[in-house]
Amino acid sequence: MKVRISLLFLFIALAFQSQAQRTDKNVVPVMTDGMAYSLPRTGIRIYVTATREKLIAGPYAQYADALLGLKNAPTADSEKWNITDVQIETFSEADPQQTYKAKGLIGAQVSLTADGLLAGINAPAEIGSSYAPVTTFLEDQPIPDFPFTDLSMNPFFEKPDSARANVIVAKSLQMKAEEAAHSITKLRKRRFKTLANAYDEQLPDGEAYGVMVEELDKLEQEYVGLFIGKTYSGTYHYAFDFIPGENSVSGEVVFRFSESKGVLPKTDLTGKPMQIELKKLDELSTAQSKLKSNVPGAGSSSIYYRTPGKAELRLMNGVSLIALTRLDIAQFGTVLPVPEELLDGSYSIKFHPSTGAIKSIGAK
Repeated sequence: MKVRISLLFLFIALAFQSQAQRTDKNVVPVMTDGMAYSLPRTGIRIYVTATREKLIAGPYAQYADALLGLKNAPTADSEKWNITDVQIETFSEADPQQTYKAKGLIGAQVSLTADGLLAGINAPAEIGSSYAPVTTFLEDQPIPDFPFTDLSMNPFFEKPDSARANVIVAKSLQMKAEEAAHSITKLRKRRFKTLANAYDEQLPDGEAYGVMVEELDKLEQEYVGLFIGKTYSGTYHYAFDFIPGENSVSGEVVFRFSESKGVLPKTDLTGKPMQIELKKLDELSTAQSKLKSNVPGAGSSSIYYRTPGKAELRLMNGVSLIALTRLDIAQFGTVLPVPEELLDGSYSIKFHPSTGAIKSIGAK
């Protein structure tokens, strides 16, 4: 009998423990130490597109004027870079200077992003992409080792006579240039006769005419390149990040640029500095400073958000203006407490992950 009573008490105790465990799962825990979160700070990402033109001088460049009438043909290799496009965008990251702890029951209602930013109250965090652009300074436009392989339609050596049957006598550079110029003249004559329909035997149709003229043009360009050189062009893309502080910025070097080397990191002093001027717009900053709450108890739950400030950004190449835009910068704004009446669990609040400002408020 005693054994049965002991077993009965054991079953009752286990049942109460199971019920207590199920109940505890539905109870919002009270965090005595608080839930840590950060407000975002705004970073500026500058995308730069640059083009490179690398010129390989032709082997017959010194005879371009005399044989073809092409003046000022380059006689040495050269390289020229140009910045063709600039795009600016903002991104956000946790601000180490703006870290707080949500106290009491409100700490269990806070949702955070992957990097610890305040995402919402009683609202799920939105999962964004984690793409991070990478800037490389590697050579990705190979130049052929032998840009000029078709130097002539004629042999490079003179015909030997009986006295020197086993001796090869190479033609001079001037002689080869004269032969190349003569080939260009013949190609132009043949193209003219083709277009003028001057051959006795006619081509079958207009498509054949087009193919012949196109091939004659290619041959001519190849041979003219022996005198004026060949140009290889390429487009390159770069991305540079800049994190401003709480004050305006002037003369901050983001990257460097050289017309002969292209886009360079800011540590390479061989290039000209490309500088940022970021000016806080005073009229907006003054208006935001008046928003600070004087209500007693405001912010007692330690839930804060940010109203971003406006700024004007200029990207300068010395005294020349490259790009101009206006941006929302979280650091230039004001940190404010969320009203306590919105933190009683009845409301759902979402925050902009880029600036920390309130995005929406709704009933839970």
